[in-house]
Amino acid sequence: MNKLLHVGVDVGSTTVKIVILDTNLNIIYSNYERHFSDTKTTLYNVLSKLIKDFPDNKFTMSLTGSGALDIAKVLEINFIQEVIAC
Repeated sequence: MNKLLHVGVDVGSTTVKIVILDTNLNIIYSNYERHFSDTKTTLYNVLSKLIKDFPDNKFTMSLTGSGALDIAKVLEINFIQEVIAC
C-alpha cells in the first residue's frame, strides 16, 4: 500500500492515546491504553501495534500530553503543547 498516514499520540498522566488519520484526514484507527506509570513500555507497545497493523505505510507523527515532551525530544518527533492544540 505505502500510503502516508498521520499519527497523533497523547502521552497523558494515566493513558497513552493514539489516533491515525488517512490522507483525507478521516480517522481510521484510535485506541487508548492505561500506562500505570510505565509510559515508555506502553508507548512502545502502542507503536509496535501501529507498525504491525500498518506495515506498508509511511507516517507523519506528532506527540502531545504531559508525559510526551521528553519522549519527543529523544525520538526527535514533533511535540505539540496540548494547551495550544485545543
